[in-house]
Amino acid sequence: MDFTLIAETFEKMETTSSRLALTDHLVSLLKITPVELIDKVVYLIQGKLYPDYEGIELGLADKMAIRALAYSAGVEVSIVEGIYRRTGDIGAAAEEVMKTKNQTTLFSEKMTVERVYYTLDRIARTTGSGSQEIKMRLVSNLLNDATYREAKYIMKFITESLRLGIADHTIMDALALAFTGNKMYRHILEKAYNVSSDLGIVAKLLATKGLETVKSLKITLFKPIRPMLAERVRSSAECIEKMNGTAAAEYKLDGERIQVHKGKLKVELFSRRLEKITHLYPDITEAIKSLKVSEAIFEAEVVAINPLTDEYLPFQELMHRRRKYGIKQAVENYPITLNFFDVLYIDGQDTTSLPYVERRKIIEKIF
Repeated sequence: MDFTLIAETFEKMETTSSRLALTDHLVSLLKITPVELIDKVVYLIQGKLYPDYEGIELGLADKMAIRALAYSAGVEVSIVEGIYRRTGDIGAAAEEVMKTKNQTTLFSEKMTVERVYYTLDRIARTTGSGSQEIKMRLVSNLLNDATYREAKYIMKFITESLRLGIADHTIMDALALAFTGNKMYRHILEKAYNVSSDLGIVAKLLATKGLETVKSLKITLFKPIRPMLAERVRSSAECIEKMNGTAAAEYKLDGERIQVHKGKLKVELFSRRLEKITHLYPDITEAIKSLKVSEAIFEAEVVAINPLTDEYLPFQELMHRRRKYGIKQAVENYPITLNFFDVLYIDGQDTTSLPYVERRKIIEKIF
């Protein structure tokens, strides 16, 4: 599939704020996308390569991206930096620089979605000594064969700065229209997305096997469920009214929301943004292993505490646990407590459709 089809679609989307127009542009793109690429194209529309819980990021700094762009365009780095400062957008800078490119490639390779995606994947997975230079060469190889329009979006992908003005629900509307002809089926896609946190696999199943297969997508251990977020209301009375007169209330804790996945042999923790954060909380992992339940998914709030008084400490204290190194010392210096408030899955049973009162009883029995 020609990458220019994606670039042209994205360029059209950037010129409108109309949700209907944005959806129409996506529908047109999805209809011409080969089914074997539909998941990858959906990820690119989201500005990523994989679902968030995979934890794979491109991680190329602006300075390195600018160096690669200058090399490919055959201009001084300072020139690209000046354009970037003036435009404030790495994609716009790439477009302007590549329009005046004075370096040509004799044997250029065709720019396809497959080539762009797999090169970006390689960039994301390149680590260790000399990795930054390898990444820069990979970027340059892409830019050498790219048109100015293609270069614009390649640079936006690389620096994770793609902004199309759409949310996931717009992509789901477009998928429903493209593959069923009716937006009313969006709720089926949304339910599947909620339990899988992977819009690419939802799109692939829809395009290849249809709605019934999408409906059958179930909660899977170690694949986080998209969190249900709070809604704002003006008063407690309005809250109770929205809950049909029956409500439960808990203290708002100043901590970090986590989703706990417990299997027979391992435990994984995910943040509200679906990042895998197991390594930050080895103390939680060990505590969860001792639970008398084989498989479960819980939602909880982790809060820093004063170990002498059990007093809850501010959120800022908990952030000392957010580090790459010195985890063992951080566990000793910043102890935490875990407050469970929901159960989503237990020993093969999806509990998300159970009333809250029943889910609460399950939590109280386990803990």
